[in-house]
Amino acid sequence: MANTLLRIGVAGCGGAARIHVERLLADPDVRIVGVADSGRGSAETLAGTVAEKRGEAPAVFAEFRGLLDQRPDAVAIFTPHLFHYRQAMEALQAGAHVFIEKPLSTNSQEAADVVTLARGRRLTVAVGHQYRLRPSLIEARKLLAAGAVGPLRLVAATLAEPWLAAQRERGAESSWRFDPKISGGGLLADAGDHLVDALLWTTGLRALEVFAVQGRVESGLDVVTAATIRLQGDVPATLALSGVSRGGLFELDFFGEQGRIRATDALLEVDLGDGSPTRRVEVSEPSRSIDADFLAALRGLGPPSCSAEDALETVRLSEAVARSAASGQVTPLV
Repeated sequence: MANTLLRIGVAGCGGAARIHVERLLADPDVRIVGVADSGRGSAETLAGTVAEKRGEAPAVFAEFRGLLDQRPDAVAIFTPHLFHYRQAMEALQAGAHVFIEKPLSTNSQEAADVVTLARGRRLTVAVGHQYRLRPSLIEARKLLAAGAVGPLRLVAATLAEPWLAAQRERGAESSWRFDPKISGGGLLADAGDHLVDALLWTTGLRALEVFAVQGRVESGLDVVTAATIRLQGDVPATLALSGVSRGGLFELDFFGEQGRIRATDALLEVDLGDGSPTRRVEVSEPSRSIDADFLAALRGLGPPSCSAEDALETVRLSEAVARSAASGQVTPLV
């Protein structure tokens, strides 16, 4: 972008927005020009936080359209999943770039619409799949692309965390309802969405079909998902998500003909299967945030780590998992 100063509007002013705004304001050339939330109190609280840091409060709105009247360079969307599509489309139509916390949208047709409009308007849409910035996954992706463990034969992706307990603490569980026509709602579309994206991104392979089962609580909220996925080249992958476990686990295991790569959020292990010791590398936190990554893309310093085109594939797979679990059938990706 020609101007150094980036004017950003924020939609959705809950806990996620506060974290992201803190990161955005770490850049002295970012100005938050407006915040919007249907709960005006949340918007006013976030505006107050911005004012404390910058000495000037952004405009406050209860309606999303108010943000666009501020003519921001970009809009950052942290609203519930079902609002992502409409707000992204309106922002793009107004000529603003877009950051969406994730997922891109709740179904593949809407996600494709966002991709098409952004491409036609030559605007950037970035999605907050921040696992792509994890050093362990970056290195695993490089090793796989270089054929370090030979042809890939199996991938196992696992995520376990006390997610349901967190939803109940927030009082959010009762507001989620399962709908097989969309992937919005539940563990799969929340924490699990990151793992789905990491699986596709590290392997560089598209998903072709899936068979899945899910365990749900009374409200219809999916809290456990297990899926078998056929990737390009007939590479099988397993996806296991649990939101009712105590203690966290995030892990991807890549089994090739000549060895194995294991990646977690904190380490990388490489076993070449040749009798040499397993190489174990402790990794640090990402060198930059997903928000700084978006700002760099707006300034023409490279593409975002996760574009709308990339995120579309994650939406397609998540949607297929939900459909398979609802129907009990193997489901091809559309």
